[in-house]
Amino acid sequence: MRSVAAILIMAAVLVACEPGGKTVTTADTAEQAALELIKQWVRGNYNNVAQFEADMAAELPPEQTHRPMHQLFVPIEAPLLDGYIVYQQSSMDGSENPALIFRHGLMQYLPDPDSGSVIQRELYFKDAEPYKNLHRNPELLADVTLEQLTWNEGCDFFLRANNAGTMVSGPLPAGKCVMLNSGTQQKMYADDYVEITAIDYRFRGRYVDDEGNVVWGTSSEELNSMTRQPAGE
Repeated sequence: MRSVAAILIMAAVLVACEPGGKTVTTADTAEQAALELIKQWVRGNYNNVAQFEADMAAELPPEQTHRPMHQLFVPIEAPLLDGYIVYQQSSMDGSENPALIFRHGLMQYLPDPDSGSVIQRELYFKDAEPYKNLHRNPELLADVTLEQLTWNEGCDFFLRANNAGTMVSGPLPAGKCVMLNSGTQQKMYADDYVEITAIDYRFRGRYVDDEGNVVWGTSSEELNSMTRQPAGE
């Protein structure tokens, strides 16, 4: 049986005091802090129009150019799924025209005490078409289970908040997220990293071959930078 002294020493190691006097355990501080920021920040309509226009004005070569992006993030209730769920939708022009939506699914945020991170996992519907503009019909998610979804744990991001609480960021593990190049039939590996702030969602979003050559996405070291737009735009 542990002595009282040993228990007190363990408590001193595990407990930290936040500014303002609120006491929390270090075991859940890192992932909970990151998750709270994600809940506050990841919502709304985003685009990288300013970045794309700057690339065009600078006459960058195609391999250095950031493709134009329009992205919607909407927190949504998913009673039968674990974690914090955000609906995501990419369209050609930022509209909700189903014909112009080319990617949609769920982002699942899971606190991971083992790593002190929040896992960002992308879930996609096996039967995708009925779930376009899901934020307009959130009741469709009421009975959705993992059996109706697909995902790749090798493509999980491990996100942490910085000490200042101004950014949540993190990579996906190198060499774990693998896709087949439909043209060459060769494997390509995700080279990705995410940065989330109060107004921006930035990511590298490229794939490389076995030798590290970029085969999809921009070779620029500047991350794709999407900025949240004012409501109604």
